[in-house]
Amino acid sequence: MERFVTIRPKNELVSTYISYYYFHHSDEVEFRKNYVFYPHFKHGFTVYKEGENFRTLFTMNYTRQIPVELKGVFQKIGVAFNPLGMNRFISVPVSELYDPETFSFQHWNPEIFPELKEVFETQDTESKRDLLDAVFEKRFKPNPELNYVEEALEHIFESFGTIQVDELASKIGISRKTLLRHFKKHLCCSIEEYKKVVKFRTSIQGAHNLGLKNLTEVSLYSLYYDQSDFTNRFKELTGQNPSTFFISIQRMGEEDIFWKFDE
Repeated sequence: MERFVTIRPKNELVSTYISYYYFHHSDEVEFRKNYVFYPHFKHGFTVYKEGENFRTLFTMNYTRQIPVELKGVFQKIGVAFNPLGMNRFISVPVSELYDPETFSFQHWNPEIFPELKEVFETQDTESKRDLLDAVFEKRFKPNPELNYVEEALEHIFESFGTIQVDELASKIGISRKTLLRHFKKHLCCSIEEYKKVVKFRTSIQGAHNLGLKNLTEVSLYSLYYDQSDFTNRFKELTGQNPSTFFISIQRMGEEDIFWKFDE
């Protein structure tokens, strides 16, 4: 049987930087599923339990459709970090740790393995949540260097990704070049890439959470320039036009997880 459940952190500090956890497993030897996940401004830490070993991954996906294959018996933990969330739990800039090719993430290994083992062995979802809260609370590290990027993200989200880079730098009081350097260092992307993802995810929110009835409403809500811009940006990020995309995705759990499964 396959089971997928989401739950939000309870710890006040942790919940500021982590949006939710999810637990996904199957106990069926013949289980097979392939899915694709799409660009997001949230970043994912994923742990697979493989026998007595753990495989730890971290994704910051702004531009790609990433395929995942699930086979047989598996156990998986997902941690969805809010923007700049992961940066609060590591001791070096995320750009020094991120591997965009393999997504392998070893920063906490093997110290974290006994804690992960306890989470996997615990059955109750709320108890799992509490254990993960403790895992991250003990690793929290204030980072004042993130202040410039944090302020920039506030303006980007407030504008639904429409603010221009020069205006953004002016509002923060730093040069365009310095702001771009901070984005590369702490988010591993350009400002334009980030803005595109914010608009993309805003459109998904409008379609699914606000119940917007047609693509024109979604496009207007997300502040795309026009219908052509809306379609072109979707094709760029998903490989599909908006109508095909919205029909194809499936929401997982109670959070903003939308995957496309192979038929």
